[in-house]
Amino acid sequence: MTDALRYLTERDVVSVLDIPKAIEALHAMLVAQGREQARNLPKALATWGDGSSMHALGSVQTGAGGYAGFKTWVHTKNGGGSLFSLFDAESGFLRAVIEARALGMLRTAAISGVATRALAPADASCAALIGTGPQAVTQLAALAAVRDLRRVRVYSPTPEKRRAFVASVQGRYRFEIEEASSLEQALAGAEIVTLITRAVEPFVDAAMLADCRHLNAVGAILPAKAEFAQDVFERADRVVVDDMENARRGSRELRERYGADGAPWQGVTVLSDLLAADAGRPQDARLTIFKGMGMGLSDLAMARVVYEHARDHGLGVALPPQTRENLLLSQP
Repeated sequence: MTDALRYLTERDVVSVLDIPKAIEALHAMLVAQGREQARNLPKALATWGDGSSMHALGSVQTGAGGYAGFKTWVHTKNGGGSLFSLFDAESGFLRAVIEARALGMLRTAAISGVATRALAPADASCAALIGTGPQAVTQLAALAAVRDLRRVRVYSPTPEKRRAFVASVQGRYRFEIEEASSLEQALAGAEIVTLITRAVEPFVDAAMLADCRHLNAVGAILPAKAEFAQDVFERADRVVVDDMENARRGSRELRERYGADGAPWQGVTVLSDLLAADAGRPQDARLTIFKGMGMGLSDLAMARVVYEHARDHGLGVALPPQTRENLLLSQP
């Protein structure tokens, strides 16, 4: 089954990938992107009804052993689903179809981890995690993987949710994980702040981030949504995005700050360019901001690791081989 087309389930994904592996895989992919050895396709997005949406992300890593792939997903109020299709970039053969919920959670957290490692002060030890939805577990793991934390405060406007979240993760780490009774309490003293919410309107302003040295804003990825106010940019010495095109199209915060419809975004840097140049936090910076929108290369980095492990260890379900012949032309 070495070269077989494989179907890989969520269970296969989580058996192979953890947050530290995901961070290293994504870091390597971003360096390749910064060296023009990998690139993204612009995100395709459509919305309808009461918050339903469909998305497609594509990317390719060129050169020997490269891959190309697409993640497609649909989200509705009744649920959703996502799949990643992985192709050999040289032959064009489909290599794997991968269930992509865990893949997506791992890559979203991993890019926060990569950005935090590059941009947050090396000695930062106090963090705030705002939001306790499904993505929050892996976001916390990413922070723990790249900084020697002493305390993390967690906030959600729903007391039951934040209480349950803290109880579920408290025994996993050596540092303190505290439930904050207010947003202000969570942010007080936090040097690193991660926003992973479904907020529609900005709820964090510059005054609330007085102690913050690095901000990850990774929850609002639709053009109608925002998590932080415009005055936060006034304190920022570096603003970094995962993908410029996706940020231009979908980040309300950045569009309001830097303009839409092709306006030059002076002062906004792509994370892959920083990593390829071995750059990071500016000296004496007050605040750095990372805005993550999601991009195809993040998923491709995860899919590559999962597929190659599955290929080498016989994981997954074999599918019928891809038909290469044009059957319409071959008919008599």
